[in-house]
Amino acid sequence: MREVRWGAGMAGGVLVLAALGVGGAPGTAQADGAGLVVKSVFDRYALEATPYGEDVGSGNSVTLVNTGRTKVKSYTLTVDYTSLKGIAEVTLPGCGQKSEGVLSCSPVDPPAPGREAFLGGLVARSLRGAKAGATGEIRIGGQADGVAMTETIWTVTVKDVGLVTDRTTGSVQGKVEPGALVRPGIGYTNYGDKAIDGAYFRMQADGASFQQEFGNCTYGTLPVRDMGNQLTDVSYAAALCHVEDTLEPGQYYDLYPGPLKIADDVRNAAWSVSRSSSGEWKELTDVHVGRGPKLGLVPRPADAPKGTPQRLGGVAYTVDNTADIEAVGASVEGRPGETVTAEIGFHNNGPARTATWTGSRPIEDPTVTTTFTVPPGTTAVKVPERCYTRVGGGRASEPGGKEYECVQTTTDWQIENGARLVWSFGLRIDKPSALKPGKVTLEVLSESDSDPKNDTAPVTVTVPGGGTGPTTGGSGGDAGGDGNGGASSGSSGGTASGGTTSGGASQTGGGGAQESSATGGSMAATGAGTLPWVAGAAGLLAVAVGAGVFLVARRRRG
Repeated sequence: MREVRWGAGMAGGVLVLAALGVGGAPGTAQADGAGLVVKSVFDRYALEATPYGEDVGSGNSVTLVNTGRTKVKSYTLTVDYTSLKGIAEVTLPGCGQKSEGVLSCSPVDPPAPGREAFLGGLVARSLRGAKAGATGEIRIGGQADGVAMTETIWTVTVKDVGLVTDRTTGSVQGKVEPGALVRPGIGYTNYGDKAIDGAYFRMQADGASFQQEFGNCTYGTLPVRDMGNQLTDVSYAAALCHVEDTLEPGQYYDLYPGPLKIADDVRNAAWSVSRSSSGEWKELTDVHVGRGPKLGLVPRPADAPKGTPQRLGGVAYTVDNTADIEAVGASVEGRPGETVTAEIGFHNNGPARTATWTGSRPIEDPTVTTTFTVPPGTTAVKVPERCYTRVGGGRASEPGGKEYECVQTTTDWQIENGARLVWSFGLRIDKPSALKPGKVTLEVLSESDSDPKNDTAPVTVTVPGGGTGPTTGGSGGDAGGDGNGGASSGSSGGTASGGTTSGGASQTGGGGAQESSATGGSMAATGAGTLPWVAGAAGLLAVAVGAGVFLVARRRRG
């Protein structure tokens, strides 16, 4: 049997073979089936064995190539990793255990001459207690139409990963109530071959608060910045803890932060933990040392589940809570030719807060899309930033549009219970006789909109002694008029901060009391406590601030 150790310079071989439709060295005769060989897609023939079973980092994509000139009718692969006994286990999709340290399979149809077939990820998973730096080989060969295949060899080296997350505890089936106490936990295995004398952890929570402090933890507030390094309206209450326990090789341990209390105004909550290589966390503010017993890693009982190595550790909770985003319209008055200010937008009636966006970056996949239809008989002469009308084939924030779509700023990540977001438009009264109501229309994700009937509110412009034409705006909620879009002063809406050149301006729409407005599309301050779950890139279980374990409760920047 021939032995080949593939190395540098072979990456383009598969493409060349596929292009020429031939294989083998010039002048070398090959028996039928002998040209079938397994190769690394990315020319990688050295693997690091880690405890993780997925094809990430430790895996290597491999393919089956027919380098010969003859179609292969049948074949069987043999994956021999006997040299890794006690060090690592090996997997290849579609292959089963033939004997100890040997896999066997025929996972795909044999490729035609000069072609290849993808096999998947070749993964080496290190075993608990394997010595860091230990090595071995994976040899893949087999039979093709009764002829021995050329063997391909990978070298495997065990990587020292030390303490590895292997389980979480404290999850809840179904939903939890606002204000409920939950008791999450996390488990670890020391996969190294040496004892670990102490470790630093950061722990964090979203939509929940600490109910217990520990004397070996430092607590503080962690401001969150967007991709442009601007402060957002989110901050975390964070803890950096130093556990002094000695963690023996191959042993299992669990960590419990004590009970966490779910906030009253969230729909989702989560708790997450990760290792830290440092006892310093420069970004923390308002730092204080915890008061209470020491946090420790508890040896896991022998009859407890051993768990499965995983890269992230945390527990998420769904809260039995709702939010209601309501359209905010306006009713303004002025003389012909004057410019009046109409503040339009939306208000969160709660009881839960909600995220402003759900994509992988700020403003991607917004929770609320706000469209403003300009009242006929007026012209939008002052347009706030981040409100756009269609111009040609694109969008622009410029006067004269008939309809505008408004979006939040990249630093507004939350819509708290009681918060509102408004944009101030300057409307010039051009034709009093043609005045008709405009409207504010919202598109809201269903989970943030318990009452879709209040997603439209009228925007009316009147002149002294005159009025508008027939009302065509939407229903504005309980205080929004007659339910057919009629203009209303919004008795529970309060007076708008931007008035008119003569006369008054009032908000229409909506149930609960309006907060003070913030022009230009900024979220009004509400004085609320912790902030809502942020989906996508800011989702807690996906966020790693440094390489540590931290407990965090999101709080409003005050």
